[in-house]
Amino acid sequence: MKKQVLFAAAAAVMMLSSCSTITHTATTEGVDTEIYNRSNAALDVASKKITYTYQPDASHRRAGKKAVLRAAVAKALEANGDGDVLVAPQFEVKETRGLFTTKIKYVTVKGYPANYKNVHATSAEEAQVVNILDGGQVIINK
Repeated sequence: MKKQVLFAAAAAVMMLSSCSTITHTATTEGVDTEIYNRSNAALDVASKKITYTYQPDASHRRAGKKAVLRAAVAKALEANGDGDVLVAPQFEVKETRGLFTTKIKYVTVKGYPANYKNVHATSAEEAQVVNILDGGQVIINK
């Protein structure tokens, strides 16, 4: 009997212990790039605030909280006139916490839907104003 208990204890210790350590390393190098958008547009913001409650499915929950919030904004815009962007969004997130996980039950999003109007190439005057506001000098090649 003692041999069986001793053997079972030794087997349990061996199964629960680890024999190796895994280490991953990587090196990265920064790339200095800048992207410029040479288009301007007017933003037509609605005067009425919208509210939408979104209940995420499992695939959105697995993608993380930020993905759920982006999906909630997209669904809110789709359900309320198909706007381009939600201005001043506010989120209310209902989560349930388990032992090892957190599950998002629903997200209520509030904000003002807006649409882009009059999209056009940036003029020299507009580029000069933007650069002055950013503290830079303006060089325009004609």
